Amino acid sequence: MLVFAEGPTPKLRYVVSHVIERMLGWPLAWAGSLEEFRSASGPKLHYGNMEVQGSFRISESGWLKEVGLAHKQMNAIGNGAELRIALVDGEHDLFASIFHLLSLTDEINATERDAHDRVPASALLLVKHKAEHLPIIDLWVLQLAKDLRSHFPVLPLPGRKFKHVLTVDVDNGLKYAGRPLHRALGATAKDLVQRPGSVAQRWKVRSGAEADPYANLPERLARVRDRVDRAIAFFLLRGNGEFDHAADPSHPVFRALIGSTAQQAEVGLHPSYHSSVEQGMEAAELAQLKEVLKATVIRSRQHFLRWQLPETLRRKVEFGIAEDHTLGFTERVGFRVGTCTPFPWYDLERDEETPLMLWPFQVMDSAVHEQMGVPLDQAAAQFMPMMKAVKAVDGTFVSVWHDRYLSGHEQFAGWPEVMEEVVEAARK
Repeated sequence: MLVFAEGPTPKLRYVVSHVIERMLGWPLAWAGSLEEFRSASGPKLHYGNMEVQGSFRISESGWLKEVGLAHKQMNAIGNGAELRIALVDGEHDLFASIFHLLSLTDEINATERDAHDRVPASALLLVKHKAEHLPIIDLWVLQLAKDLRSHFPVLPLPGRKFKHVLTVDVDNGLKYAGRPLHRALGATAKDLVQRPGSVAQRWKVRSGAEADPYANLPERLARVRDRVDRAIAFFLLRGNGEFDHAADPSHPVFRALIGSTAQQAEVGLHPSYHSSVEQGMEAAELAQLKEVLKATVIRSRQHFLRWQLPETLRRKVEFGIAEDHTLGFTERVGFRVGTCTPFPWYDLERDEETPLMLWPFQVMDSAVHEQMGVPLDQAAAQFMPMMKAVKAVDGTFVSVWHDRYLSGHEQFAGWPEVMEEVVEAARK
């Protein structure tokens, strides 16, 4: 696909490359001049507002030439599948619309925050326009591909394939083992009042007489690893805070669990609750996980999905993280930035594409059960519409689970079966 634009900016080059090369799988070349573009044969795409004979045109609104784009309001109209974000004379500036979403402009501009200092879903453009249940970018791009192929029949079908990436946030690692004695004693006192039946199990586990009920993650993953395209486990390594409850990573049982999990899945870091705002925490946790694994760690998902933009993502680039999996909703299902295709993070302040790939997820077990209030017997049904929406565009379905849910222990009985049901549905 030969592309021409007058004075292409880094923003335009980024979004066009993502759409044509990554999303459609087509080779891309840029015309150096209008004369070269006009004289070339084959499929040609023009980004601009004049007609060039023999080419397909996308209207240009000027948004991708603006300095400080993140601080400007977009002219969005329509709801759901009818949403259009950037318009010029009534025509859709497709590339500006896609860039607006992928650049996380809503996240950067939002002033609202929830109790955990995160941007709430209600502040996002896609939610306001009732489009968060659609992979709207993928739908736009596949329609573009259809239109281009009608103009240039030589173009192949988009090179896309449905994938299921199963991910697990290992917030605890262990339930009873790997905890300081004073915490175990305090928990025991609480159990005597609230759950007396668990007291004996806690101390059997701590003595080594019984396996920890949360230590079965490798077995859970072994059951499904050949039925998913990827499995990734993100380990939290801090357990001394109100929101950080991981076992001690120096404890031999926890270290063994990390090693066993690494035999069944890729392993990444789950940076702790305050890591997004306190300097040095993520680097220390990353070094700790590398030491346990004796291997490089290149994947990450923020605990509680907390981040500060652009600082958190810049640090990941600095640390050599290749994939971040934080992008999604904590209280609902859906497409937070309107896509199910991984994409490179664009640093707006520096006006440059980075090597850090963002992998959006669509459904999280705790969001479905704890935030949406869906009971166990209806939980799998909440995953299915998102999965079908991803399948319809041959995208990447990313499901999020937690080690406590997959343990099947006590109140989480039945959740491993929900996970397997979702895995099987994704294969059909």
